[in-house]
Amino acid sequence: MELLMSRAPEEERTAQIIEAEALVGRTLEGDYGAFEQWVLQHERRVMTFAMRLLRDREDAQDATQEVFFRAFRFLHRLDPRRPAEPWLMRITINVCRDIQRKRKRAAALSELQVTESLSSSSGSGDQHSELAQEQQRQLLWKALDELPEKERMALILRDVEGLSTSEAAEVLASSETTVRSQICRGRLKLKEILGRMKGGRP
Repeated sequence: MELLMSRAPEEERTAQIIEAEALVGRTLEGDYGAFEQWVLQHERRVMTFAMRLLRDREDAQDATQEVFFRAFRFLHRLDPRRPAEPWLMRITINVCRDIQRKRKRAAALSELQVTESLSSSSGSGDQHSELAQEQQRQLLWKALDELPEKERMALILRDVEGLSTSEAAEVLASSETTVRSQICRGRLKLKEILGRMKGGRP
């Protein structure tokens, strides 16, 4: 029974890869409906990732549109036998960097928008508990903003997006050793920054 359960996700993932490969192939042959189906498979993931990088819904929506515009232009470069997410995340990072250069984000914490996927509240907590959790999330994002970009990106991909170290390395076009080092340094610095923000020693 346990063996059958362990096989199911792998078989499902294989079916998804086969379907994605077919959609990419049909798109390259001129079937734009296939590309729309492919976009629907990945749109939410790209939007969530862009939202975490930009923390502004309108900018994230603009970024998502631009990501799939670029994906369509360069779809011939994608190996359809491999998962598309690392490739799309690399495009998303580049698009978000472009947007950040063109539109400086507001510094006020009150304007930070946090996606539902970041919420750890149970839904049954009282109002004071939810407010405290929101303040903690805002404090965390403020601390993340103080990290060097490479360490911040490595932490977001590994600890927020939930990617493995190898997947994060692929997204960042870096080695696993480098990404591990960035994650380690980032976590240590983040702990120091949060301690300082909460009134601890600098």
